[in-house]
Amino acid sequence: MSKHWVYFTEKEMRCKGTDECEMDEKFMEKLECLRECYNRPMVITSGYRSQAHNSAIGGSPNSAHVQGRAVDVAVVGSDAYDLIKLAIEHGFTGIGVAQRGAYNKRFIHIDDLDDSDRTPRPTVWSFFFF
Repeated sequence: MSKHWVYFTEKEMRCKGTDECEMDEKFMEKLECLRECYNRPMVITSGYRSQAHNSAIGGSPNSAHVQGRAVDVAVVGSDAYDLIKLAIEHGFTGIGVAQRGAYNKRFIHIDDLDDSDRTPRPTVWSFFFF
């Protein structure tokens, strides 16, 4: 069954390893609202990930991507700042910032996982790549 979102395609949300698309509908509703307010294209570099693909690329075993509750958005500079601000205002609880190095490798991770003993939320973190 094809997904029908206003700003995003099923193709861009599919797992890069398996071509599956199991995005959480509540997450997608929230993401659509964020995109509406952001009022600029959001290039998704990673949406849903199967457990196998997530493991193969070295993703966290409990990744929100595996639950269909996360995206990585290619964005830099003031656009990244604006996206982070709006994501927080829209109730996203996990913001990962990768804004060092080559511009074409920079992104913002956005998820809406719940608070737990293992993962206190809301939280903002930076990715550190060598």
